[in-house]
Amino acid sequence: MRAFGRVVVGSLLALLASTWASASPDTADPSHKQVAAFARLYGVVRYFYPGDAAQGIDWNRFAVAGVTDAQQAHGSAGLQSKLNALFGTLGPGIDIVPDTAAFPALPLETTKRPLVAWRYLGFPAKDTPYAGERTSRSGGDRFVGLANELDANPLRGKTIRLRGSIRALNQSTTTGLGLWLRTDRKGKPPGFFRNTGDSQVHDLAWHDYVITAPVGTDASILAFGFTMSLAGDAKEPAAAFRNLTLEVSDEHGGWKPVAIPDLRLAQKRSRPWFLVGSAATDNTNLSWQQTGAEPGYLVLRQHGAAVERTLFDAPPVAGKTAEFALGAGLKARVALTLTDTQARPSPDRATALQALKARLAGMPDPKTSIASGAAREADIVVAWNVFRHFYPYWDVIHVDWDRELPRALAEADKADSRAAQKRTLQRLLAPLEDAHGTVFDTMGKKQASLPIALEPVEHQWVVVATSVPDQARIGDVITSIDGVAMPQAKDQAEALASGQPSSLAWKALQSLQWGPVTEAHRFGLKHADGSASTVSLAYAAPMTPSTARPAPIAELKPGIWYVDLARTDIALFTANLAQLASARTVIYDVRGYPKDFQVSKTLPAHLLDHAEHAKWMHVPRYVGPFGELAGYDEVGWDIQPALPHFTSRAIFLADGRTISQAEAVMGYVQDEKLGTIVGATTRGVDGNVTSFEVPLGFRLIFTGMKVTHHDGVSRYHALGTVPDVAVQPTIAGVRAGRDEVLEAALKLAK
Repeated sequence: MRAFGRVVVGSLLALLASTWASASPDTADPSHKQVAAFARLYGVVRYFYPGDAAQGIDWNRFAVAGVTDAQQAHGSAGLQSKLNALFGTLGPGIDIVPDTAAFPALPLETTKRPLVAWRYLGFPAKDTPYAGERTSRSGGDRFVGLANELDANPLRGKTIRLRGSIRALNQSTTTGLGLWLRTDRKGKPPGFFRNTGDSQVHDLAWHDYVITAPVGTDASILAFGFTMSLAGDAKEPAAAFRNLTLEVSDEHGGWKPVAIPDLRLAQKRSRPWFLVGSAATDNTNLSWQQTGAEPGYLVLRQHGAAVERTLFDAPPVAGKTAEFALGAGLKARVALTLTDTQARPSPDRATALQALKARLAGMPDPKTSIASGAAREADIVVAWNVFRHFYPYWDVIHVDWDRELPRALAEADKADSRAAQKRTLQRLLAPLEDAHGTVFDTMGKKQASLPIALEPVEHQWVVVATSVPDQARIGDVITSIDGVAMPQAKDQAEALASGQPSSLAWKALQSLQWGPVTEAHRFGLKHADGSASTVSLAYAAPMTPSTARPAPIAELKPGIWYVDLARTDIALFTANLAQLASARTVIYDVRGYPKDFQVSKTLPAHLLDHAEHAKWMHVPRYVGPFGELAGYDEVGWDIQPALPHFTSRAIFLADGRTISQAEAVMGYVQDEKLGTIVGATTRGVDGNVTSFEVPLGFRLIFTGMKVTHHDGVSRYHALGTVPDVAVQPTIAGVRAGRDEVLEAALKLAK
């Protein structure tokens, strides 16, 4: 887990002076109670209602719309009507009734297979090991598509339009059809991507679709075509495509055609047209159909039933529902399993569904709507629900999460800037005690570092490195920040941090270290000679100044070697294997994030004298809301001993900078008894992170899996690795340029 810069807007005085809203479920504003009721229903439906229509919803915009409607509702009956209007368009099985009323009878036909239900391995996010999919429906990579590519250079900086007509040829393909367009940038993420599947009309008629897109000035390839997703129960899925055109704007309201290969050439299954997708096999057939004077069309057909792929073995339970209180005098029942027929979009809801999508599409971009109280509260609705249903540590972190909801809504209601809204989200995240937990603003300015590095020393914040010694010297103690005196400034900044108590100072300093370019803070400093000064330091440095350490791999004294994992890659490590194997003692510095994952796994292999198969990473298998599990995927590193075997004494340096992958290394050291640990307790968080974005464009990061000690049971989260030999740096030592933790290790080595 890398360190992320934090946006700090304006004076830190405003950040530190803000306090947590005191509203409680009993004293909250009535509108907040109604929004909280919407929130409790929103998360269950968004993540666990399996209907097909729910998959094409812009859920962040839906959250803003729902908050708006809840705020405007008049009493319990009005709120019930608003919620029914919103959620009732998505399909059957979402019932909202007064607390004192009975739920309507369930449909009789609830057992006819195939059954559709959500299954999650952790909380899914891009570039993570986590995933989510519905049973009897296509997984994220189960599709077949038709693709073409053009050189984007002639179109750079221009607006293009892709148009085409699509028709489902049988009921198996009434969902999952789309026209798609993507611009690629050499060596960079795509500049643009759009698939019209979310606006598909679900019947067997021809429908026209269009994508309009800007072509970036660095675009290299323009890729486009059609796609067909495959449901697990699909019988001979087939679709037809015609009238594909590509045009470029003349910037005067007109469009000029761009030459593309004839669609009928695609039936040859070779370039310029080609098949893509994990379901593109020998069973995929392309043919050109034309009757009389009618326009011709290309048919894409998948022979044979699609093979169902499942994340894990947990068959859906027929008729399964979730019943729960909403507050504001209401309760809800949500279907968690639907039959295939129930899950498909129904014609009687089509008009309402299209109206809902049109409403969401016509809303202002939520990312630019900080002035909207509904958008700010929608941030809370989205974030609260992700943590409510997917945070893997509720068994050890005891928080009344329902009580946090109205408090956070009340604070969001009063936030008057993006900085204030960010603080609101940070405070929502803080009780998780998740040191990975981070909020950053995707709409913010470019980030830079302060020209000083700060660390917690003797319960104070101390300058440990500087690139502006004429303003701030090594060993200077921070006495105030933007006019707020210490320790009040320290305490209030730590209130925005998430993590175990011993890690909060490190986390708060991480937030302070990075900020928007050109912005600055005023620091009161106390110098070694007792004098004081106030300096203004701006965020302008591309990197944080480094404290003095030996070379990444070095012999400190005869027979005593040093390895800094934060600066050592596998090539350097491998080049020094012989020296490390023959050393009397090796001191491994893990006070920072490892530079190379290969070193993190290879080092324990040279220290172990036996194969290990500990399962210390546990990815939750979610099968229902409120953290309902069907066990875990149990994972470890499964390390085999490697030669040469290190017989040297191993000493490991650790402190509050030891986090995530660094703590995975420390887990091996502690649980496999590979060496002596010197320093301070580690940050107390490990395991791959996951993330999500809320309507206003803030991205929240948190730990997506459970990590234990190597026995697979003992808690590690928010406890960390405790050193065998505790050593805390001193202010006097910092001022003298000493590394007291390393000195203690050297003394131990002798």
